[in-house]
Order: sequence, then structure tokens, then C-alpha cells
Amino acid sequence: MIQYTMNIHLDNIEKITMYKKQPPHPSYIAGFIDGDGCVFIRKIEDGYQSGIAITQCRTNILQILRYHFGGSITTSTKRNNKVINAIDETTGNYHKHNVRNQYNLLIRSNEYSILLDYIRHSFIIKQKQIECLYEFNKITNLPNKLKEKEQLFSTCSTNNEKCQLDANNLFKLNIEYIQGLFDAEGCVYIDKNLKKIKMSISQKSHPLILSEIKSFLNFGTLCEDRFVVYNKKDCLTFIKLLQQGLIVKYNQVKMLEIFLTTNDNEVKEKMYIGCNKEKHEIEVFDKINFNDEGKEGYNETIRLRELKQKICKEITTKQFYKEKSIKMTSEGNHNYGKTFSDEIKKKMSTSIRNAKQGVTDETIIKVRELIANGHKNTEIQKMLNLQRHTVTRIKNGLLVCRTEETPVHTSMSQEDINISKRKIKVEEIIQVIEKSINGFSPKEILTYLTKQRYMYNIENTITIDIIKNIKRSLTSNKPIIYQKELTENRYQYYCYLVTKYSENFSKKQVK
Repeated sequence: MIQYTMNIHLDNIEKITMYKKQPPHPSYIAGFIDGDGCVFIRKIEDGYQSGIAITQCRTNILQILRYHFGGSITTSTKRNNKVINAIDETTGNYHKHNVRNQYNLLIRSNEYSILLDYIRHSFIIKQKQIECLYEFNKITNLPNKLKEKEQLFSTCSTNNEKCQLDANNLFKLNIEYIQGLFDAEGCVYIDKNLKKIKMSISQKSHPLILSEIKSFLNFGTLCEDRFVVYNKKDCLTFIKLLQQGLIVKYNQVKMLEIFLTTNDNEVKEKMYIGCNKEKHEIEVFDKINFNDEGKEGYNETIRLRELKQKICKEITTKQFYKEKSIKMTSEGNHNYGKTFSDEIKKKMSTSIRNAKQGVTDETIIKVRELIANGHKNTEIQKMLNLQRHTVTRIKNGLLVCRTEETPVHTSMSQEDINISKRKIKVEEIIQVIEKSINGFSPKEILTYLTKQRYMYNIENTITIDIIKNIKRSLTSNKPIIYQKELTENRYQYYCYLVTKYSENFSKKQVK
């Protein structure tokens, strides 16, 4: 049971530990910055400054981003490390005069390139500003680029002053983006009489995105500048969709879930008090926020980048290329099985892999044994404390022992790539189309498929995004299933369903 006496310091440590191996989803970070961040280029006395800034009352998300992408955390409200009692522990009410500390994460031009590469294509609201920053980063240290810098400064500043959402960016909306926007602009509310509840997302300047969120989720209400969910059933559905990716408001949402799923008034009262406390308690700037540490992930990424650049420079040196070319093509050399490019690839992959800790020959052999014994990738990942993609690469033969040669893999066709990425079975796709023709909503289809998988004890990897993407592909006449995946009769039936869906869609458009 969640207690209402939340320890902010311990909670911060727990959150940063959860995200040490991998940063939050790029769409989550983009949604968070679209809500609570600023992408800027500004003039200073001797030139320009550029960067990404995020302001929050809780530092857990700031610490996570700093760990992976650099930057520094500062406070804009100094209280001499004294906590002001904002919450009445008995009633859960907070003092109206309470002002929470504000904390800022600032990532400047000497560090933000890694973050830009990670999130650049995930923005919806601040896409123009992020593109300006991306182009500005290319010329930051180049001379004779004053005209280009001035133009980028002007464009970025104009969009910050009067940012207009480009409707063409709305296709990027996914549940991870909504999670980030909710952590930044969301609200969890429990009435003090324990009768009313709601969840909402505010967006005064861009109501269009709220309308798109409502369409995406297929529930909720639009109230001026807010998307609001009042209904208990819809709140629980919204919680289920949000919870896994939330950081700042995770505890509030968890407490609301407990509030909604219990009939015990004492527990409800605790959740009300705990939620209020979580929203209004002041966080003190403690030692975990000092900036001399806390960038280990960022520093490791920089080290690997520099190592890769060094190796690339070494193997492309003119003299090195010339000597190897002569050696590999000379008449006296009969080792035609190994080409020059193979040696380069092996040198790069081995050198980079050797620089990463934890992937030893013994680890690779152990992973192979566990795979042979029927263990799943996720199980092996937890047992050996490895990253998931490392297990996958070993399983696919892309990561081998130092005494072994990496096998040559033939390139996959686009069809094969699409099939390999798919998280839904072919017959389930057919069921999605059938039920869509019969008027089922994406939410109803998801519920049906989830129950089906549960009945047969199959891990559920289907999300509402997948179902909506299938419907979008049908609408735009994109292939979903390929002929080689089905028998001839079954493929003909699939084609019939696609035609039927298109006809129904056309009739709706005409109406």
C-alpha cells in the first residue's frame, strides 16, 4: 500500500535507478518539453547562446535527463534548505500562500547534440524550434556564419513568442507522447469529500492537440483549454495507458488507482491526503542534484562516440587503406574468403564492443546456453543484468566471441523488415479488419484481442496504437499483410476484407 508520507529523496533515487539502463522514450521527452520546456536561441554580448531548458518542481525527471544527456540543474527559488510545511497532515489541505521551489535543467550547445539526435523527430508543438536548434548546432563554432545564425535566431524566437501548432505533426501522437505531456501539464484531482475525481491535461495555446488526444484515446471531454476524464471506468483505462511511462506524476496516478478500486473509506482518505501532499510538498535541493556527478550515462555515450570516431579515422587513413588494398588484392594472396571491408567491419565492431563493459566471451556463451534451455530474452536480460538489445544481438549471431567470426547476414527486404517488427499476429490483423467493418471501436477490438491472448496464455504485446495504425493503413491503401504470409485462399479473403473496408469508409466520407 502506498503511504501518504512520501519521502521525496528516496523516491527520486528509485526513479533514477529505474532509468539508468535506458532513457525514457523519445516521444515521452518530446511531449514533456512541448509541455514544460523551452527550446531557445538568444543573443548575448559576444554572440549567441542556444539550448534546451526544462522547469519543474520535482527533480526526478531532470536527474534522469541529465544522467543520459548532460546539462546542469539549478534552483530559481532559494529557501536556505528549509522545508515550508505546505500540507496539513490530518486534513490533506495545503496552504494557499505556498510557493514550491522551481528547478531548472539547462542543456547548452556543448552538450545537447545527443539529446537532439534522440528526440528531434518526435515533437508536435515545438518542431520548428527544434529544427532551428538542430541547424544552429551545425554552425555554432563556424566563422562567417552570422547571417545564417541571425536567421535561425529570428525564426526560433518568433515561434517561441507565437508558436502555431502545425497540424501535419499530429501524426506523431502516440501514448508515450501523451505520457510526457501529462507529466508536464497533467492534473490528478480527488475532491476533499471523496465524491468527485478527474484527470486532465491543460494546453491553453494549442487546443488542437487536446482534440487529437481525445480522438486518439476515444474517450474524455474537451473543456475550453483542457482535456478532462471524469468517468471512473475511463479514468482507470487512462491510468493503465499512462502509468508505465510516467515519472513526475506516477505516484499521484497510482494513488488515484487505489482510490478508485477500493471501497474502504479510510484507504480513500489516505489516498486523498497522499495525492494532495505529492502535488504540493516542497522539494529541497539536496546533494543528489549537485552537478559534479549524475552524468555517467552521458559521459559513457560521449566516450563511445569518440572511440568510434577514432577507429573510423584510423581505418580510413590513406596509408592504411593503401597497404591493406595491396595486401588483399596481390596475386600471392589466396585468402579470398575474407575481404578488406570484412576486416574493417570486424575491427570496428570488436573494438567498440570491447569498450563496453559486461559483454565478455563468458557472457555470450552463458546467453547461448540460456537460449538453448528455452529462456526468453526478457528473462535472460534480468538474470544476467544485460540490456535487451545485447541479448537479441547474441541470439541473432551479430555479437560473437572474440575468437569467432561474425557470420555474413544477407540484407532483408522491406517486407521482411516490416514483418519482423510486427507485434501482432497475421490472424489477429484479419480479426481487427473484420471487427472494424462491423463497427467495433479500437478500444473494443483491443479488449477482445487481449482476452483472446489471456485465454491462451500468450503474452500481450498489442496496444491501441497498433490497432489504430492498421486502420490508418487501410484508409491509405498501404499493405498490411503480404501474400507470402498466407495460403492463397486466406490471402484472397484478406483482400476481400480490405476492399470491403474501403467501400464502407468511402460511404462514410460521402455521408
